[in-house]
Amino acid sequence: MKHVKKILPFVLVFLIGAAAGMLFVTPGFQKRTDVYLQDYSVSQDGSVITMRMFTTGSMGYIRTMETEQVHNELHCSFYSCFGGLNSSLGAKNRFEINLEDFANSAESIYLDRAGLDQLVLERDAGTGEWRPVSLLPQ
Repeated sequence: MKHVKKILPFVLVFLIGAAAGMLFVTPGFQKRTDVYLQDYSVSQDGSVITMRMFTTGSMGYIRTMETEQVHNELHCSFYSCFGGLNSSLGAKNRFEINLEDFANSAESIYLDRAGLDQLVLERDAGTGEWRPVSLLPQ
């Protein structure tokens, strides 16, 4: 019994530390589907699109963007910051898409909406310029 009494404080400290660590780390792996395009710009040579984003949620910030190509579409997913529910640790609101990484074949950009993605930018077939389709929440 004495042995258990000596180990119990260490076990409790470990469990509390593990719980705090989980609260700190897990939000950073959550996708954000409340992210919207605020503004965008295209580099002079047309190879990079810089998007400025914002969230409509009352808590949390954007940490990173992941881009996946599906045919001639780019689908962007965003992830929360690490550090808890309303942490700004590593927060960003500007993200670049290097079109050369996708062989310049992208014709449209979508934002992740948990299953039904939203078209936000589209390349004009005639001029080759990028045009906004939807900047604000619908």
